[in-house]
Amino acid sequence: MTAAAKSHPESDKGELRRQQVLDAATECFRREGFHGSSIARISQAAAMSPGHIYHYFANKEAIVEAIAEREEHDMAELVRQMEQDQEGGDLVARLTRHTAEAVERNSNPDHVGLMLELAAEAARNPAVARILQRTDRAIDTRFLDMARHVGIPAGMDEVELRLRMGMIAAMFQGLAMRSRVDPERDRAATVRLADEMIRSLFGAAR
Repeated sequence: MTAAAKSHPESDKGELRRQQVLDAATECFRREGFHGSSIARISQAAAMSPGHIYHYFANKEAIVEAIAEREEHDMAELVRQMEQDQEGGDLVARLTRHTAEAVERNSNPDHVGLMLELAAEAARNPAVARILQRTDRAIDTRFLDMARHVGIPAGMDEVELRLRMGMIAAMFQGLAMRSRVDPERDRAATVRLADEMIRSLFGAAR
């Protein structure tokens, strides 16, 4: 059992209440930051008592862990789509067919605001840092497994694959940070350049 959930609601209603807490906490973290978002404030936003919050989550770090698990779930779904892509193709083809989606996600103010707030808290809070590091490793593993499944590019070993996939992740994380200071950037041009960088990393530049 992870630390994220203090209990495992068995009913649909219980799970809906748990998601209600996460939605409220996510909005509070975006608007008021981690430190500005007390359990009392989150309970107010969720329209439930603090006692109900503690029924599902032991503390704010547990809420962060559940939010991170949401992110991991979203990335797992993206990997599944790449793996099962009916158009097929090699690793580069599958990655670049999702570039526009990745650029959009890492330009979305709500998503970016939350991720930056959690990253800032991770720099101060070792517990949050461990949660984000664990989630990052899990997402990396999913992408690497997908790459192995569709075929590692010729002449590339596992170490090199991990490094290059990490560079792609760093590129999109950098785009997320840039979106806060350059929100009006040309999305189409960004997608085109990101595609070129992915192809270049895997020796398929055009």
